[in-house]
Amino acid sequence: MACHHLFHHPQTPEEREAIVKQLAYCRSIGDGQGTMIALVQLTEPCSSPEPDAEEAR
Repeated sequence: MACHHLFHHPQTPEEREAIVKQLAYCRSIGDGQGTMIALVQLTEPCSSPEPDAEEAR
């Protein structure tokens, strides 16, 4: 399932790990907006209404 939200939710464990690392970085430099964006991305579930190209087959 593809995420079509403004702030994309991770679809794989690797994507989730990258966002968690970004969250830690934003917190370490005091970037409040970046922290909020990372938190929004990590909020689940992503209920994307449209299937991606693989699911449509």
